[in-house]
Amino acid sequence: MSIMRSMVYKSISVVLMIAIGMMIMAAHHEKESDDLASLKEAFNLSRESWRAADLEAHFSTVHPAGSRITANGRIGVVQDGIQNVEQIRGWITRMNENRDFQITNLNFNIQGSTAVVTYNQTGTGKRNGREWRTAVSQIWTHTDGKWLRLHQHASHITNDLVDMTNRFIEEVFNKGNLSVADELCAPNVVHTEPLSTGTVTNGIEEFKQFVVGVRTAFPDAKLTINRGMIARANKVTAQWTFSGTHQGEFMGVAATGKKVTNKGISILTFAKGKIVADDAMWDPLNLWRQLGVDPPQPPATDSSTAE
Repeated sequence: MSIMRSMVYKSISVVLMIAIGMMIMAAHHEKESDDLASLKEAFNLSRESWRAADLEAHFSTVHPAGSRITANGRIGVVQDGIQNVEQIRGWITRMNENRDFQITNLNFNIQGSTAVVTYNQTGTGKRNGREWRTAVSQIWTHTDGKWLRLHQHASHITNDLVDMTNRFIEEVFNKGNLSVADELCAPNVVHTEPLSTGTVTNGIEEFKQFVVGVRTAFPDAKLTINRGMIARANKVTAQWTFSGTHQGEFMGVAATGKKVTNKGISILTFAKGKIVADDAMWDPLNLWRQLGVDPPQPPATDSSTAE
């Protein structure tokens, strides 16, 4: 009988331990849920009050020792902001008038009394369509019963633009894959060559015709990137070397069968994830010398429309 009583007591103890454990876990999850909800509330208040230029409400979500590093590398501390409220309010108002902002990939990660918030932000100019893309990381701390932002660091997102530029050069120019041009370029993309060549294409169809023309004149045409690309905001600069054998007419010059090389720079401008401008700069005289011809005359412009 005593053995059975002991077994019953042990069973009850196990059940109680399991129940207590489940209660502790439930309380922990409930606290995590409450912490996440309050963090999201603080984040939304911080962001919405900033956009509304309600700086009193905004700074109520920032730690007194808070700091930030902008995408342009400027360092600021909350005390400077508090002392220059009107100046900042005017800047925010002008920014809101000129840009639309969206955030994506928003994530919250809470570890005890510290949280990390990350997201991507895209801003598009209302007047010129220029696009800014930044990755933002924030550190929040739970102090005196509320979440306060301790630090914010923003940096330009450029890796994907560099990848797109690499693909643009390799697939479109080096392989003649025009479907990739349709994918990467905006319908109204503008491509320019040096002024002395008189070459400007307006729109994706004219640009593709230009690519076909180059690859017809130089079937083995190849652009080789000389060094790492430079990406800044919505522009990518690439230094390249062109090589190819002149086997067809190019800019009015008949085929010579000569192999040529030439160095140049391309500056690509992006908006809304598409290439909207491709400005190529190279030395035409160097090319004509290698082909052994006089510089061809650029096409005449219509004087009735010239400004």
